[in-house]
Amino acid sequence: MRFLPFLVFIFLVSCSSSRIVETQLYFGQSKPDGSMITDNEWKGFKEIYISRVFKEGSTVVNASGNWFDPESRKLIAEPTYVVIYFYKPSALISKQIDSLRNAYKTMFKQQSVLRVDKKVKAFF
Repeated sequence: MRFLPFLVFIFLVSCSSSRIVETQLYFGQSKPDGSMITDNEWKGFKEIYISRVFKEGSTVVNASGNWFDPESRKLIAEPTYVVIYFYKPSALISKQIDSLRNAYKTMFKQQSVLRVDKKVKAFF
């Protein structure tokens, strides 16, 4: 019986957290013609597309990134928005995230939108 408080503690700790997925999406802001995606274009994409997929909310971080363009064979530096989203694993949300990436690539003629998924343990 002296182990009962320890077992209760372990049970409560395991219930207060959950295994979830953290997805980071990297949205480059350069267009193929050398111009940039405007603040209004990004705001519209975020409000119409991102908010529909990430209904519970997300975090957007301004960043600056480099990537190697295989077509021009050059290292490209560009401003980037990193969107971070936490969720319970789901095939449906995974498909929605890929649809979001494809919509951005199509709208702004992007070669890619990097997606990074990590299993995390989060506490709210």
